[in-house]
Amino acid sequence: MGTPKDSELTRARIIDAAGQLFAEQGRKGVTVRDIARKADTHLSALNYHFRTKESLYREVLLSACESDSISENDQETLRKLPARTALKILVKKALAEYAKQTANNWRTVIINRETWDPSPVFEEVVEAYFKPNAEFMAGIIGNIVDKPPDDQEVRFAVIGLIGLLETYGLYGHLIDGVFPGLVDRFAQKEWLADRIVHLTLAAAESGL
Repeated sequence: MGTPKDSELTRARIIDAAGQLFAEQGRKGVTVRDIARKADTHLSALNYHFRTKESLYREVLLSACESDSISENDQETLRKLPARTALKILVKKALAEYAKQTANNWRTVIINRETWDPSPVFEEVVEAYFKPNAEFMAGIIGNIVDKPPDDQEVRFAVIGLIGLLETYGLYGHLIDGVFPGLVDRFAQKEWLADRIVHLTLAAAESGL
């Protein structure tokens, strides 16, 4: 007879296996049998913990968003710092996380897939994770440029920052193909972070 700890380990294993498969094939291309096989468990275990594939996908996506979000503890720490310092720390931390991406680190891929092809859970994760993170970043950027966080230029800068982080964090091969040698500068973390911060603040300060 399994223990509660065994049950939790099985649940976590199912989420990880499903996350890898959803990242590789999309939520529509994966069956519960595929997930059970990859998780090395039985269909009954999936039914016990999640009941449906849609419910499991929701848990996978929420797990990915929680892992990729700025925690309340981190937010509290960053609020105590000068705003420009806090922004640079956010940028460097995000770039470091992108650098860790591997075939088994499926969370960023899942989130990107969800934005390309929204599921019925999309609005829930927007409200629970995407919006709060964007609003937190808008508060920091607005503080630096002396504008309210709901200023349209500040909001534009937040979206631009997200795009810059994803581009420089995920598309190194493409950048190297277009401009060979440029990615060599990315190894200088301060260099890249400083330029992303500069571009972000320039967008927020623009009056065009």
